[in-house]
Amino acid sequence: MRPLRTAATAALVSAATLATAVPAAAQVVDSVYKGSVLAPLVARRDSSFRYAAYIPRRYTGSAPAPLLLVMDPRGRADASVRMVMPAAERLGWVVMSSYDTRGDGASARNEQAVNLMLDDAFSTVRIDTSRIYLAGFSATARDAWVFAYGANGHVAGIISAGATMPGDTAWRRQYGGKPPFDVALAAGDSGLEYDDVLRTADTLRALGAPVRTDEFRGGHDWPPAQLLTQAMGWLEARAMARKLAPFDSLLVDSVFAGDSARAVALAHAGRTGDAALQWGAMPAAWAGLHDLAYARAQLASLDATPAVRAWRAERDSLQRSTPAVVAAMRTTLLAVRQHPGVPDLRRLADDLRIAQFQQWAADRQDSVRAVWAAGRLGALYAQVSFYEPEAYLGAADASRALSMLSVAEMIRPRSPSVCRERARAYALRHDAGSTLDELRCALAGKAISIQEIERDPRYQFMRSLDAYTDLIDKDGG
Repeated sequence: MRPLRTAATAALVSAATLATAVPAAAQVVDSVYKGSVLAPLVARRDSSFRYAAYIPRRYTGSAPAPLLLVMDPRGRADASVRMVMPAAERLGWVVMSSYDTRGDGASARNEQAVNLMLDDAFSTVRIDTSRIYLAGFSATARDAWVFAYGANGHVAGIISAGATMPGDTAWRRQYGGKPPFDVALAAGDSGLEYDDVLRTADTLRALGAPVRTDEFRGGHDWPPAQLLTQAMGWLEARAMARKLAPFDSLLVDSVFAGDSARAVALAHAGRTGDAALQWGAMPAAWAGLHDLAYARAQLASLDATPAVRAWRAERDSLQRSTPAVVAAMRTTLLAVRQHPGVPDLRRLADDLRIAQFQQWAADRQDSVRAVWAAGRLGALYAQVSFYEPEAYLGAADASRALSMLSVAEMIRPRSPSVCRERARAYALRHDAGSTLDELRCALAGKAISIQEIERDPRYQFMRSLDAYTDLIDKDGG
């Protein structure tokens, strides 16, 4: 985990208070700029930073608009804006996302990117300074927590996907109580920090905090667009509960009905345990906003069945074993780091229990263990497909980066994200042919963009090659 920088907190406060300098008069935006993704935009105070933005068609400047800042750990700004655009249009939120946020370094650059977007937002449109929202995934989700706590009441809520608050003990002691903002958590059931997300949700509920938890079938990634839409709708409803927005019963009922429909669909699909979890999460999310009698009745009915009781017992047992399993994986990978040379991949795979977890994940007779094993594989995959290779590449060790990516491929063969990392490793060796092959794979799988390739100095050595020019022209032209 990267080091926590407490300076990030103070910096966001100073940027947020810039809102007081914004004139009270309406800031009208030409209609040509509304309703489409604006990208790339250059930050007014630092032209080396760029971002994408979305201004909803309904924005008129007659009233301040909520602002959502999306921090993607790989700087996929235009894609990040597009995934929340339908909800932003419906709710009237302005959205910004930087091309410069990253999940593999210190948070200082993310802090700077957020502050530059805030500065441009305050200079361009009327922003409701009590309703700034932050969305982050993985490492940038932790930044969302840090920035939100330091925003002096300007941040009304966060979407924390694939990770929770920083693990730093001192930070958690200082900010371990009930958050002063609303929290929408999300995690794939085979994702890197799925268990930590669930534990955090339980902790926040015990503190009486309004918290939303969206679990989905998938790995370490942003949640599906439908769940992000629901999370944003819930944050809008929570703003009504906090009297930061006028109450709209139609919107509240609509979002609540979406959550209820999801629980019903899970039950109809035979996933009664997951349905029970969905109903059980709703009281903490909807207290004071909606009648919960039906949700509580559905939960009681499901909890009374032997199948759900057995499902919960097995799930709880597996979750109790998770810390030891995670610790063993970390110990194995740390041992590789501490010993020079390329590891024996077969032995490493055995030590990481890849084959065993794959066998359990494929066992449809035991769905609880299958999901849990898929989660362990997903967490391992995230580590060996990105974090471990990036650490080795940072030390200019292409060979060991490639060895980690070979382990990742044992879990998910020919993944576009593995291709992207391999391209970086081969570029370190100045192996143009292999680099171009991997970039083609990454581009085909949308794991990288032409803009990222052109901005990355690692690929500078190939820019005079015809094959590189053909790649850029074919995919970017």
